Amino acid sequence: MIETEPSDNAISRRTALRSAAGAAGGALLAQSAGAAAAQSNGPDFGGWFDNVSNFDGVVDRTGQDEVTVTVGAEGNNGNLAFGPAAVRVDPGTTVIWEWNGEGGGHNVIADDGSYDSGEQVAEAGYTFSHTFESEGISKYYCAPHQMLGMKGAVVVGQVGTGGGGGPPDYGNFFQGVSNYDGETVDARGQDEVTVAVGSEGNNGNLAFDPPAVHVDNGATVVWEWTGEGGGHNVVANDDTFDSGEQVGEEGYTFSHTFESDGLYRYVCEPHVQLGMKGAVVVGTDYPSTGGGGGGITRPENAGAWLTIFAGALLGLFMIPFGFAAYMRRQYPDGVPAYPEADPPDHPTAQEASAVDPDQVERLDHDEFDPKGTLSLVLLYLAILVLMWVVMYFVEFLGGPTVVG
Repeated sequence: MIETEPSDNAISRRTALRSAAGAAGGALLAQSAGAAAAQSNGPDFGGWFDNVSNFDGVVDRTGQDEVTVTVGAEGNNGNLAFGPAAVRVDPGTTVIWEWNGEGGGHNVIADDGSYDSGEQVAEAGYTFSHTFESEGISKYYCAPHQMLGMKGAVVVGQVGTGGGGGPPDYGNFFQGVSNYDGETVDARGQDEVTVAVGSEGNNGNLAFDPPAVHVDNGATVVWEWTGEGGGHNVVANDDTFDSGEQVGEEGYTFSHTFESDGLYRYVCEPHVQLGMKGAVVVGTDYPSTGGGGGGITRPENAGAWLTIFAGALLGLFMIPFGFAAYMRRQYPDGVPAYPEADPPDHPTAQEASAVDPDQVERLDHDEFDPKGTLSLVLLYLAILVLMWVVMYFVEFLGGPTVVG
């Protein structure tokens, strides 16, 4: 029997050893204590939480008349989150948003306009409340920080709690998977289900087809290689199954029988960053978490690394302009055509007066060539792009990493 304990945010130990992306998995493991309080079943938020770093499931607060959500909680590369990001309450419950004074000014605005806290507030202890009377999903956001991932949701009632009543919630797992259209293929009633390895998708033959499938407990999933897209493998994020080394042979198969209900996420290790990921839902219900963990996500400090890279790029971009400014200050009347250390014989005053000024070889500012400077700038940019491409492919050939 395969155990599917809810410590599901763990990245495959094998995957972590092979790739630097295991660092992101470590961050998820550090959050597993909070995730234990999350709902095992949840609704489909339709990509609402795709860029929300602190979303790890729906936290169950049913049975409480009042529920508090922190505004300015840690997340999204700063204090730019609601904590918890998603909460389930009973109809008639009042949700109180309480500001902690961190992360600047925030507000709370319902996506459908049903409630609005008004202007941005940065004061610690400030509160805003709303009572939810009807069942459903209420999505909301902080207007100034929505694009950074400061979003939340209130699930009212038993929406998406299983029983086949709605699709599973994969969290951010399928973000960037081009052949996943939000549908989970229902293959229940079949003893054996085939998934193609190396199907068209993700800008090549770098996909599983179907990417998400729902099977009965006891069903066997057979992964069959198409022979396209290079070498692939099939590795569960929680180590419940592993096809081994990469294979590129057409017709090669790997199978696994699922004997415990749950949600099993898996990847092709060499192509995970390109979107080659899949999931198997096992059992009658639609769990939002389960065997397979939360997948590989962007680390919390990705924004800092992006800022450093952008700063370095800007600094290199300014080098030719700085050099030009230095030369202009050093030679305000233009750069002499001959070295100052070895000047020619000085002419007499009479000889100098007879010299045609148009024939004096000086590189003054009127002869500045903008095309030459532009060419130098473009050369710097080309070198930077080339370095970035080389970094990407070196890391790609070595396995999935944080960069890229």
